[in-house]
Amino acid sequence: MAEEIWQKYFHTRDPGLRDTLIQEYLPLVKQVAGRLAMGLPSHVEEEELMACGIIGLLEALERYNPSSEASFKTFATWRIRGAMLDELRRITWMPRSMYQRLRQLQDAEQKISHRLGREPTVQELAVELHWSPEAVEQVYAQMNCYSLVSLESLLFAPLAVNSESGEELFLSEGSFATPEESLEKEERQEILARAIEELPEREKMVLSLYYKEELTLREIGQVLNISTARVSQIHARCIFSLREELQKAGYLEK
Repeated sequence: MAEEIWQKYFHTRDPGLRDTLIQEYLPLVKQVAGRLAMGLPSHVEEEELMACGIIGLLEALERYNPSSEASFKTFATWRIRGAMLDELRRITWMPRSMYQRLRQLQDAEQKISHRLGREPTVQELAVELHWSPEAVEQVYAQMNCYSLVSLESLLFAPLAVNSESGEELFLSEGSFATPEESLEKEERQEILARAIEELPEREKMVLSLYYKEELTLREIGQVLNISTARVSQIHARCIFSLREELQKAGYLEK
């Protein structure tokens, strides 16, 4: 149904059909926003991501080429995600002191886990570090947001820029990539695969549910029977580990 409407819109550019398509793909915008809402800074609302996503959807409607190997839904998903990531990138700033606080948090986690034989709660971490529970959650949230932007931009961005024309080219699987780019992508994937293999099972599960099954934090919490805050905490910890491996390999700045 949506594909038929798209074909008619492509040939007529009828505003009424455009509005119909926006309504048709609005659930997709909500889905992407729900996934990227992980650890949003307190001054950013999910509705703001939705607004950016709708702009991305409008761009997709204007830029999509039906002759592309990718479906419109796939192209629109990347445009929506890209618009949201651009907004997060604009508002996200990760001071070096935050990395230091996260390292302190990780050290405290290991210490308490060794002592109690289980993962510590936010309250236990706060007592150990002489922080407030809100400060602990803020470090995890900030790291989640920053890591999400930097990692998704590096690993999952579907756009390349033609150096001569400046035109953005959608990269469907295997197209437009030079041999060097393909090799670099394979190397990044191998580094991540090794790093993920060394993670604890619960962290592997969170990554799989988030990136492969595309569940939201709330949905992952329901699957694992833990709180959304706990999912965010686990995600921040394992993403920090993956970032460190990519930094060692020179793919991310320290």
